[in-house]
Amino acid sequence: MATPSSAPPVDPALDAARLLLRIGLAALALCPLAALVSRRGLVVLAPVGFALVALGTILGSEGREPFRGMGRTVMTPAGAAGLFLALWSLASILWTPFPLDALARWVNVIAVAAGATAAALSLPTHMRASNINIFPIGLGVAAVTALVLRTRYGLDPDTESDRTTLDRIPLLFGILLAPCAAWLMSKNRRIAAAMLAVAVTAALAATGGAAALGALAIGAAVHAAMTLRPVAGRVIATALTAGLVLFAPLIPFVLRPLAKLLLGASHPTTETIRVWTRTVSDDPLRLITGHGFETAMRARDAGLVPAGAPRGLLFEVWFELGLLGALALAFLLARAVRAAAEGARAVAPGAVMSVVVAMMLAVSGQVGLQSWWVTMLGIAVVVLVAVEHGQHRTDRPRTTSEPAPRLRPTLSGTRGTERA
Repeated sequence: MATPSSAPPVDPALDAARLLLRIGLAALALCPLAALVSRRGLVVLAPVGFALVALGTILGSEGREPFRGMGRTVMTPAGAAGLFLALWSLASILWTPFPLDALARWVNVIAVAAGATAAALSLPTHMRASNINIFPIGLGVAAVTALVLRTRYGLDPDTESDRTTLDRIPLLFGILLAPCAAWLMSKNRRIAAAMLAVAVTAALAATGGAAALGALAIGAAVHAAMTLRPVAGRVIATALTAGLVLFAPLIPFVLRPLAKLLLGASHPTTETIRVWTRTVSDDPLRLITGHGFETAMRARDAGLVPAGAPRGLLFEVWFELGLLGALALAFLLARAVRAAAEGARAVAPGAVMSVVVAMMLAVSGQVGLQSWWVTMLGIAVVVLVAVEHGQHRTDRPRTTSEPAPRLRPTLSGTRGTERA
């Protein structure tokens, strides 16, 4: 007589959802390599990965997620600040000199940000290690590939498009190193984490990523502070992110005398600081409203502002969105540092380092609010959330027939249990 099978019933929808999740994460893990191949590879492959991750969750939850998660996120302080920043940017298009270009850029950026947010909120609460391991593998393969191509075959750009592609590669490597290394460190794979850091650093040095190397150096210092003194590290990280944005209009007045003394009055850096100072002092009303979204770069190209005007987040957020936009961004960055610092103890230093590195790259003037930069940030957020969700207990639960684990004293004098 046949006995009924005790195997769980097959759920095709759940299996399909898991497959879509795996394919979506693999697509995101391949983005560093795709950035080496094509200038458009990143902005084409990453949205596909975001969509597949979200679609897998929608299929596995019968359409309830991630929309419910996005609704809950909007109700949080950070979500409200992000929503206000998006709406204020949209409203500022009313007084920008380039309304059509600004509206097109706004739609593009918001679409990428929404896709990345949906993907991050779609990740399972308990991530499988095999789904996260593909990120450091993908970054390591891309770094080694970039190093080999640069040292053996040159990689000298022949066109402006090739130059732009080569400039973007170090930025992506820089913002992905911290979360990938944090995952490896959390799993006690210190040798693998060190090898990944060496490969990425060598690739950055070979491809001319001075800004990324500087950002990683500052991020490493914050990582050390978070490891040794978590409270002090969090304060430092908040000052380097939200603090810089909040007090950005005062920076040129502080730096201008030093620049004149150390570099001379005719140095390009001194001239850039002088233009920044005049921008702040000549039109103080614009410090409240800003000149409108997508104005800084296009006004420079159109000759409406001096060619020596500063580049980077600190100048552009105040020039385009004014005080209200800067306050919203500063609050959002402070909440990001707080959320990263309050994560799992094994990954909190790396998560805070990721926020600081991304901020330093944005401040350096290497990037603006382009879709490819927002795409890079979205990939980093997905990796960070995946690493955080991978810190669940993985020990095999004890059965009733197994003896209870033996207790032993720990170094602090308390009682602990041995891991099975």
